[in-house]
This record gives sequence, C-alpha cells and structure tokens, in this order.
Amino acid sequence: MNIWIEKWMKIYLKCFLSSILYHRNVYPAASFDITTYQAFNLPQFTPMNRHPEVQDYIEELVLDVLSKLVHIYGLSLCVMTKEDNMCIERYVLSFDEFRHVDDVGTLTESEVFDEFRSSFNSLTAHLEKLDPIRDDTVVFEVVINTMEMELGHLPQGRERLKDKEDKLEFERETNWTKCDEDEGLPENIGVFKPKIKMSSLVGCDVGPLIIRNHCEKLLVSDNSLDNVYLTSQGSNVLGSL
Repeated sequence: MNIWIEKWMKIYLKCFLSSILYHRNVYPAASFDITTYQAFNLPQFTPMNRHPEVQDYIEELVLDVLSKLVHIYGLSLCVMTKEDNMCIERYVLSFDEFRHVDDVGTLTESEVFDEFRSSFNSLTAHLEKLDPIRDDTVVFEVVINTMEMELGHLPQGRERLKDKEDKLEFERETNWTKCDEDEGLPENIGVFKPKIKMSSLVGCDVGPLIIRNHCEKLLVSDNSLDNVYLTSQGSNVLGSL
C-alpha cells in the first residue's frame, strides 16, 4: 500500500470508530476527550475515548484491519441494542474497488489527505443530525467481510510462538469470530416488517484510493425502539415509504 494512503487511513479509521462510539452513545460522553483533537484540520473537535483499554482496542483493531486489508472488502461498525443484541444502525466502509498498489502515479499526500478529510467531515455531519440514543442501551460490534481468508479458528500444526510478533499474529487470527451474514432483525417482527433506511455518505475516490461509505438504520412501525432512542421511532417506516 502507498505510504500516504496507509498513513492517513490509519488516522481516518481511528476517527471513524471513535466518532461513532461517541455520537451514538455507546460509551458515556464523559469518558471522551472532546476538546483536544482536531482531525484533518476540521473546525470541530474529534472525540477520543480516554479509557486505556478502549484506546488499545481501537489501535489494535485498526492495525489488524490494515494488515488484512488486501483480503477485506467491507468493514462495518454495528450499533446493537444491549437488551436483545439487535442491530439498529450500521456504518459501512466498502473496499471492493480499492486498488492495492504501491505505484500511484502522480498522486500526492495532499490529495489523499483531502479525500479522507471530506469523507470524515461527511460522517460527522451525518452523526450530528441523528436521533440521540439513551444512556446504557446499546453496545457495538465490528464486522469485516473477507475473501480468500479464514479467521476465527485455531491454525493446525502451528509452531511454538517464539516472540511478541508471533503472539500478535496468532491473536489476530483467532480473535475474530466467524459468522454468516443476516439482517440482524428479531424473529418476531409482527405485521409490519422493519425496513432499512440507507444514507450515502462521502467516500474517497482518487487514484487507487476508492472507498464507498454509507450507513443503515433500522426503521420500525411501532414503539419497540422507544426505550433506545430519546425520540419516538414508531412513525419512521410510514414516513419513509
């Protein structure tokens, strides 16, 4: 991967994850530093969680994803209800058109920076407009879609782990849980089947750096999510048809 793309993608992914966790109230707002970091020279501050374990988790997740990026065609951060583990929001980065090349021609660092800046600004603007979520009602899950790669199993016939790098590689292979894709909807959905509202966001499209970005929100026709959102959600389905 080109050094400029790798450098700024690492920062972008950290900001992507941290901002969603903050704006969707996954962790308490008081646990974030919201007056120190200004990512990509944007006027608004970028929230960063102060808890060391959360920081380490995000740092390792980003490094792990970057190390596997040639096999990844999608990354999703799913916001799930704490009570029944139902996915109500999903934030998706698609890498299916991303080109893994070192030679990027005349592509400059400033062009790469500007693409990530525009994309992150679009995400922030969208997050700031969403209905607020009640405290202690949601958790999150990160999902990657891979090709030509198997994760979530113990490698067979592996030699003894010799050093820290071997241990890290082993953990990155086994920390993931293999699962099948589904809609993440409850089995008992009543008369009106929930719908998914998709919102396109600004991605990146310059040289080999092609990332599509969108978010999805579960829409319901009753008040089943009123214990999660501060505003009533029951009329969302009919209002969006």
